[in-house]
Amino acid sequence: MKADRKRNTGDAGLSRRALLTGAAVGAAALSMPGILRAQTGGRVLVRTSGGSYQEALQKGTWNEFTRITGIEVVGVPANTGKLLTMAQAGSQELDVIEANAIAMLSLQEKGALEEIDYSRFEYTDVKDVGTVEPTYLSYCAFAEAICYNTETFSDDHPASWRDVWDVERFPGRRMLQDAKAISPNLEFALLASGVSMEDLYPLDIGRAFEALREIRPHVVKFFDSGALGASLLADRTAVMGALWTNRVGALQKDGAPVAVEWNEAMRVTEYTGIMKGSPNYDNALRLIDFSSSPKAQALSLPQIGLSPENERAFDHISPEVAAALPTNPGLRSKGFEQSAPWWIQNRAEVAKRWEEFLLE
Repeated sequence: MKADRKRNTGDAGLSRRALLTGAAVGAAALSMPGILRAQTGGRVLVRTSGGSYQEALQKGTWNEFTRITGIEVVGVPANTGKLLTMAQAGSQELDVIEANAIAMLSLQEKGALEEIDYSRFEYTDVKDVGTVEPTYLSYCAFAEAICYNTETFSDDHPASWRDVWDVERFPGRRMLQDAKAISPNLEFALLASGVSMEDLYPLDIGRAFEALREIRPHVVKFFDSGALGASLLADRTAVMGALWTNRVGALQKDGAPVAVEWNEAMRVTEYTGIMKGSPNYDNALRLIDFSSSPKAQALSLPQIGLSPENERAFDHISPEVAAALPTNPGLRSKGFEQSAPWWIQNRAEVAKRWEEFLLE
Protein backbone atom coordinates (compact mmCIF):
# COMPACT_ATOMS: atom_id res chain seq x y z
CA MET A 1 0.00 0.00 0.00
CA LYS A 2 1.03 3.62 -0.31
CA ALA A 3 0.41 6.58 1.91
CA ASP A 4 -2.63 8.62 0.97
CA ARG A 5 -0.59 11.78 0.91
CA LYS A 6 2.59 11.96 -1.20
CA ARG A 7 4.95 14.86 -1.68
CA ASN A 8 6.43 14.58 -5.16
CA THR A 9 9.85 15.96 -6.06
CA GLY A 10 10.11 14.51 -9.54
CA ASP A 11 12.42 11.75 -8.30
CA ALA A 12 10.65 8.66 -9.63
CA GLY A 13 8.15 8.34 -6.83
CA LEU A 14 10.50 9.40 -4.02
CA SER A 15 8.49 12.01 -2.16
CA ARG A 16 9.75 14.61 0.30
CA ARG A 17 8.20 16.99 2.78
CA ALA A 18 9.39 20.24 4.15
CA LEU A 19 10.35 20.59 7.78
CA LEU A 20 7.50 21.77 9.99
CA THR A 21 8.03 25.10 11.63
CA GLY A 22 6.73 26.10 15.02
CA ALA A 23 7.71 22.79 16.63
CA ALA A 24 6.63 22.07 20.16
CA VAL A 25 8.62 21.43 23.30
CA GLY A 26 11.68 19.18 23.42
CA ALA A 27 11.51 15.44 22.99
CA ALA A 28 9.81 13.66 25.86
CA ALA A 29 10.02 10.08 26.95
CA LEU A 30 8.23 7.61 24.72
CA SER A 31 4.63 6.82 25.59
CA MET A 32 3.33 3.48 24.48
CA PRO A 33 -0.11 2.45 23.18
CA GLY A 34 -2.57 1.35 25.83
CA ILE A 35 -2.42 -2.28 24.78
CA LEU A 36 1.07 -3.76 24.33
CA ARG A 37 1.84 -7.02 22.69
CA ALA A 38 3.25 -9.74 24.91
CA GLN A 39 7.02 -9.90 25.03
CA THR A 40 8.15 -12.46 22.50
CA GLY A 41 11.93 -12.32 22.73
CA GLY A 42 14.16 -13.31 19.87
CA ARG A 43 16.25 -10.85 17.91
CA VAL A 44 16.31 -8.67 14.82
CA LEU A 45 19.38 -7.94 12.69
CA VAL A 46 19.68 -4.35 11.47
CA ARG A 47 22.08 -2.94 8.90
CA THR A 48 23.63 0.32 10.06
CA SER A 49 26.56 2.50 9.05
CA GLY A 50 28.10 2.08 12.49
CA GLY A 51 29.76 4.73 14.64
CA SER A 52 27.79 7.53 16.31
CA TYR A 53 24.71 6.75 14.19
CA GLN A 54 24.40 3.23 15.56
CA GLU A 55 25.15 4.42 19.10
CA ALA A 56 22.34 6.98 18.94
CA LEU A 57 19.83 4.43 17.65
CA GLN A 58 20.88 1.99 20.36
CA LYS A 59 20.35 4.52 23.14
CA GLY A 60 17.32 6.34 21.76
CA THR A 61 15.29 3.64 20.03
CA TRP A 62 16.61 0.09 20.18
CA ASN A 63 16.97 -0.16 23.97
CA GLU A 64 13.40 1.03 24.47
CA PHE A 65 12.14 -1.38 21.82
CA THR A 66 13.93 -4.24 23.57
CA ARG A 67 12.52 -3.19 26.94
CA ILE A 68 8.97 -3.31 25.59
CA THR A 69 9.16 -6.39 23.39
CA GLY A 70 12.03 -8.45 24.74
CA ILE A 71 13.45 -8.50 21.19
CA GLU A 72 17.21 -7.93 21.01
CA VAL A 73 18.33 -5.51 18.29
CA VAL A 74 21.67 -6.45 16.74
CA GLY A 75 23.40 -3.82 14.63
CA VAL A 76 25.30 -5.09 11.59
CA PRO A 77 27.63 -2.38 10.20
CA ALA A 78 27.86 -2.54 6.41
CA ASN A 79 28.58 0.08 3.78
CA THR A 80 26.46 0.35 0.65
CA GLY A 81 28.79 -1.83 -1.41
CA LYS A 82 28.74 -4.65 1.13
CA LEU A 83 24.96 -4.39 1.47
CA LEU A 84 24.42 -4.83 -2.27
CA THR A 85 26.88 -7.73 -2.34
CA MET A 86 24.97 -9.45 0.47
CA ALA A 87 21.71 -9.00 -1.41
CA GLN A 88 23.23 -10.38 -4.61
CA ALA A 89 24.43 -13.46 -2.71
CA GLY A 90 21.00 -14.03 -1.14
CA SER A 91 22.47 -13.54 2.33
CA GLN A 92 20.15 -14.04 5.29
CA GLU A 93 22.38 -12.17 7.73
CA LEU A 94 20.05 -9.16 7.83
CA ASP A 95 16.41 -8.43 8.66
CA VAL A 96 16.03 -4.66 8.60
CA ILE A 97 17.83 -2.51 6.03
CA GLU A 98 18.49 1.17 6.63
CA ALA A 99 19.99 2.65 3.49
CA ASN A 100 20.04 5.62 1.15
CA ALA A 101 17.76 5.87 -1.86
CA ILE A 102 20.36 4.62 -4.35
CA ALA A 103 20.90 1.42 -2.37
CA MET A 104 17.21 0.92 -1.62
CA LEU A 105 16.11 1.30 -5.24
CA SER A 106 18.92 -1.01 -6.31
CA LEU A 107 17.71 -3.63 -3.83
CA GLN A 108 14.16 -3.22 -5.08
CA GLU A 109 15.30 -3.76 -8.68
CA LYS A 110 17.06 -6.95 -7.60
CA GLY A 111 13.91 -8.23 -5.87
CA ALA A 112 15.79 -8.25 -2.58
CA LEU A 113 13.07 -6.61 -0.44
CA GLU A 114 10.05 -8.11 1.29
CA GLU A 115 6.68 -6.38 1.17
CA ILE A 116 5.86 -4.56 4.40
CA ASP A 117 2.50 -5.34 6.00
CA TYR A 118 1.56 -1.82 7.08
CA SER A 119 -1.83 -3.06 8.32
CA ARG A 120 -0.01 -4.48 11.36
CA PHE A 121 1.55 -1.15 12.37
CA GLU A 122 0.58 -0.05 15.90
CA TYR A 123 2.87 2.92 16.58
CA THR A 124 3.09 4.65 13.19
CA ASP A 125 0.43 6.22 10.96
CA VAL A 126 1.98 5.88 7.51
CA LYS A 127 0.12 8.98 6.29
CA ASP A 128 2.58 11.00 8.40
CA VAL A 129 5.66 9.52 6.70
CA GLY A 130 7.27 11.31 3.75
CA THR A 131 7.57 8.29 1.43
CA VAL A 132 5.72 4.99 1.74
CA GLU A 133 6.11 2.25 -0.87
CA PRO A 134 5.20 -1.46 -0.75
CA THR A 135 8.75 -2.53 0.16
CA TYR A 136 10.25 0.52 1.90
CA LEU A 137 9.47 3.79 3.66
CA SER A 138 11.55 6.87 4.38
CA TYR A 139 13.18 7.05 7.80
CA CYS A 140 15.33 10.19 8.00
CA ALA A 141 17.23 12.76 5.97
CA PHE A 142 20.85 13.79 6.29
CA ALA A 143 23.23 16.01 4.38
CA GLU A 144 26.73 15.72 3.01
CA ALA A 145 28.62 18.98 3.10
CA ILE A 146 31.98 20.71 3.32
CA CYS A 147 33.70 20.00 6.61
CA TYR A 148 36.93 21.50 7.88
CA ASN A 149 39.25 21.81 10.87
CA THR A 150 38.62 25.14 12.60
CA GLU A 151 42.16 25.40 13.96
CA THR A 152 43.69 24.89 10.53
CA PHE A 153 41.28 27.42 9.04
CA SER A 154 40.71 29.84 11.90
CA ASP A 155 40.52 33.03 9.82
CA ASP A 156 39.17 31.92 6.46
CA HIS A 157 37.57 28.58 5.64
CA PRO A 158 36.43 26.91 2.39
CA ALA A 159 32.91 28.14 1.68
CA SER A 160 32.23 26.37 -1.63
CA TRP A 161 33.39 23.27 -3.46
CA ARG A 162 35.45 25.50 -5.70
CA ASP A 163 37.27 26.56 -2.52
CA VAL A 164 37.85 22.92 -1.56
CA TRP A 165 39.51 22.44 -4.95
CA ASP A 166 41.63 25.60 -4.46
CA VAL A 167 44.78 24.06 -2.98
CA GLU A 168 46.77 27.28 -3.07
CA ARG A 169 44.33 29.34 -1.03
CA PHE A 170 43.38 26.43 1.23
CA PRO A 171 46.33 24.03 1.50
CA GLY A 172 46.04 20.72 3.32
CA ARG A 173 44.98 17.11 2.89
CA ARG A 174 41.43 16.48 1.68
CA MET A 175 39.02 13.55 1.92
CA LEU A 176 36.17 12.60 -0.39
CA GLN A 177 33.68 9.76 -0.56
CA ASP A 178 34.31 6.38 -2.14
CA ALA A 179 31.72 4.68 -4.35
CA LYS A 180 31.36 1.97 -1.68
CA ALA A 181 29.82 4.44 0.78
CA ILE A 182 26.93 5.93 -1.18
CA SER A 183 28.37 7.28 -4.41
CA PRO A 184 31.54 9.09 -5.46
CA ASN A 185 31.29 12.86 -5.11
CA LEU A 186 30.59 13.68 -8.75
CA GLU A 187 28.17 16.43 -7.76
CA PHE A 188 30.81 18.23 -5.69
CA ALA A 189 33.40 17.84 -8.44
CA LEU A 190 31.04 19.47 -10.92
CA LEU A 191 30.23 22.32 -8.54
CA ALA A 192 33.97 22.87 -8.14
CA SER A 193 34.34 23.02 -11.92
CA GLY A 194 31.73 25.77 -12.21
CA VAL A 195 28.41 23.98 -12.75
CA SER A 196 25.52 25.54 -10.79
CA MET A 197 23.37 23.53 -8.38
CA GLU A 198 20.34 24.09 -10.63
CA ASP A 199 22.14 22.59 -13.65
CA LEU A 200 23.77 19.58 -11.99
CA TYR A 201 21.48 16.86 -13.37
CA PRO A 202 21.99 15.05 -15.59
CA LEU A 203 25.56 14.84 -14.31
CA ASP A 204 28.37 15.33 -16.83
CA ILE A 205 30.33 12.22 -15.89
CA GLY A 206 33.40 13.04 -17.98
CA ARG A 207 33.69 16.55 -16.62
CA ALA A 208 33.25 15.28 -13.04
CA PHE A 209 36.10 12.78 -13.37
CA GLU A 210 38.35 15.44 -14.85
CA ALA A 211 37.76 17.55 -11.74
CA LEU A 212 38.41 14.53 -9.51
CA ARG A 213 41.72 13.92 -11.28
CA GLU A 214 42.65 17.52 -10.58
CA ILE A 215 42.10 17.23 -6.82
CA ARG A 216 43.20 13.60 -6.39
CA PRO A 217 46.87 14.35 -5.49
CA HIS A 218 45.55 16.24 -2.46
CA VAL A 219 43.02 13.59 -1.34
CA VAL A 220 44.51 11.44 1.41
CA LYS A 221 41.59 9.01 1.40
CA PHE A 222 38.32 8.21 -0.36
CA PHE A 223 36.36 6.99 2.68
CA ASP A 224 33.91 4.11 2.38
CA SER A 225 31.89 4.74 5.55
CA GLY A 226 30.79 7.67 7.67
CA ALA A 227 32.70 6.25 10.63
CA LEU A 228 35.96 6.26 8.67
CA GLY A 229 35.32 9.75 7.35
CA ALA A 230 34.75 11.01 10.88
CA SER A 231 37.96 9.35 12.05
CA LEU A 232 39.98 10.97 9.27
CA LEU A 233 38.70 14.41 10.25
CA ALA A 234 39.02 13.85 14.00
CA ASP A 235 42.67 12.81 13.91
CA ARG A 236 43.57 15.45 11.27
CA THR A 237 44.54 12.92 8.66
CA ALA A 238 42.40 15.25 6.55
CA VAL A 239 41.69 18.90 7.39
CA MET A 240 38.83 19.42 4.96
CA GLY A 241 36.58 17.65 2.50
CA ALA A 242 33.18 15.98 2.28
CA LEU A 243 31.41 14.36 5.21
CA TRP A 244 27.89 13.74 6.48
CA THR A 245 26.86 16.63 8.70
CA ASN A 246 25.57 14.39 11.48
CA ARG A 247 29.04 12.84 11.74
CA VAL A 248 30.59 16.29 12.09
CA GLY A 249 28.03 17.13 14.77
CA ALA A 250 29.03 14.06 16.77
CA LEU A 251 32.69 15.12 16.58
CA GLN A 252 31.77 18.62 17.78
CA LYS A 253 29.99 17.16 20.81
CA ASP A 254 33.21 15.32 21.62
CA GLY A 255 35.09 18.62 21.52
CA ALA A 256 36.81 18.23 18.15
CA PRO A 257 37.72 21.53 16.41
CA VAL A 258 35.61 20.91 13.30
CA ALA A 259 32.77 22.70 11.54
CA VAL A 260 30.30 22.45 8.65
CA GLU A 261 29.84 24.84 5.74
CA TRP A 262 26.22 24.38 4.58
CA ASN A 263 26.66 26.15 1.24
CA GLU A 264 26.23 23.63 -1.62
CA ALA A 265 25.37 20.80 0.78
CA MET A 266 23.68 17.72 -0.69
CA ARG A 267 20.64 16.26 1.07
CA VAL A 268 20.14 12.51 1.07
CA THR A 269 17.12 10.55 2.29
CA GLU A 270 17.55 7.33 4.25
CA TYR A 271 14.98 4.55 3.90
CA THR A 272 14.13 1.38 5.77
CA GLY A 273 12.87 -1.99 4.56
CA ILE A 274 13.05 -5.74 5.18
CA MET A 275 15.52 -8.01 3.39
CA LYS A 276 14.09 -10.79 1.25
CA GLY A 277 14.18 -14.06 3.18
CA SER A 278 14.47 -12.23 6.50
CA PRO A 279 14.91 -14.86 9.24
CA ASN A 280 13.02 -12.65 11.70
CA TYR A 281 10.31 -10.97 9.59
CA ASP A 282 7.80 -10.38 12.40
CA ASN A 283 10.42 -8.81 14.65
CA ALA A 284 11.67 -6.69 11.74
CA LEU A 285 8.16 -5.43 11.05
CA ARG A 286 7.67 -4.48 14.68
CA LEU A 287 10.98 -2.62 14.85
CA ILE A 288 10.24 -0.63 11.69
CA ASP A 289 6.80 0.27 13.05
CA PHE A 290 8.25 1.39 16.38
CA SER A 291 11.25 3.30 15.01
CA SER A 292 9.10 5.17 12.47
CA SER A 293 6.78 6.54 15.18
CA PRO A 294 6.86 10.26 16.04
CA LYS A 295 8.29 10.05 19.55
CA ALA A 296 10.84 7.36 18.70
CA GLN A 297 12.17 9.51 15.86
CA ALA A 298 12.16 12.68 17.95
CA LEU A 299 14.05 10.93 20.73
CA SER A 300 16.95 9.66 18.63
CA LEU A 301 17.38 11.38 15.25
CA PRO A 302 17.69 15.15 16.02
CA GLN A 303 20.30 14.41 18.69
CA ILE A 304 22.66 13.31 15.90
CA GLY A 305 21.65 15.98 13.37
CA LEU A 306 19.17 13.95 11.31
CA SER A 307 15.73 15.09 10.16
CA PRO A 308 12.86 12.68 10.94
CA GLU A 309 10.67 11.56 8.05
CA ASN A 310 7.58 11.28 10.26
CA GLU A 311 6.27 14.84 10.20
CA ARG A 312 4.59 14.39 13.59
CA ALA A 313 8.01 13.96 15.15
CA PHE A 314 8.54 17.71 14.87
CA ASP A 315 5.75 18.20 17.41
CA HIS A 316 8.27 16.86 19.93
CA ILE A 317 11.35 18.78 18.77
CA SER A 318 12.18 22.29 19.95
CA PRO A 319 12.42 25.05 17.31
CA GLU A 320 16.08 25.58 18.24
CA VAL A 321 16.95 21.96 17.49
CA ALA A 322 14.78 21.85 14.37
CA ALA A 323 16.56 24.91 12.97
CA ALA A 324 19.83 22.95 12.72
CA LEU A 325 18.38 19.93 10.87
CA PRO A 326 19.06 19.37 7.14
CA THR A 327 15.46 19.84 6.03
CA ASN A 328 15.08 23.19 7.80
CA PRO A 329 14.00 25.70 5.12
CA GLY A 330 16.96 27.99 5.84
CA LEU A 331 19.44 25.18 5.26
CA ARG A 332 17.51 23.60 2.36
CA SER A 333 17.84 26.80 0.36
CA LYS A 334 21.64 26.58 0.52
CA GLY A 335 21.86 23.11 -0.96
CA PHE A 336 20.25 20.53 -3.23
CA GLU A 337 18.74 17.03 -3.18
CA GLN A 338 20.70 14.15 -4.65
CA SER A 339 18.86 12.58 -7.61
CA ALA A 340 18.59 8.88 -6.78
CA PRO A 341 16.89 8.05 -10.10
CA TRP A 342 19.83 9.50 -12.04
CA TRP A 343 22.24 7.39 -10.00
CA ILE A 344 20.18 4.24 -10.48
CA GLN A 345 20.15 4.77 -14.24
CA ASN A 346 23.88 5.52 -14.45
CA ARG A 347 25.39 3.54 -11.57
CA ALA A 348 26.92 0.85 -13.79
CA GLU A 349 28.76 3.35 -15.96
CA VAL A 350 29.94 5.37 -12.96
CA ALA A 351 31.11 2.21 -11.16
CA LYS A 352 33.20 1.22 -14.18
CA ARG A 353 34.67 4.70 -14.51
CA TRP A 354 35.38 4.81 -10.77
CA GLU A 355 37.35 1.56 -10.82
CA GLU A 356 39.35 2.81 -13.79
CA PHE A 357 39.93 6.11 -11.97
CA LEU A 358 41.30 4.34 -8.87
CA LEU A 359 43.71 2.33 -11.02
CA GLU A 360 45.10 5.33 -12.91
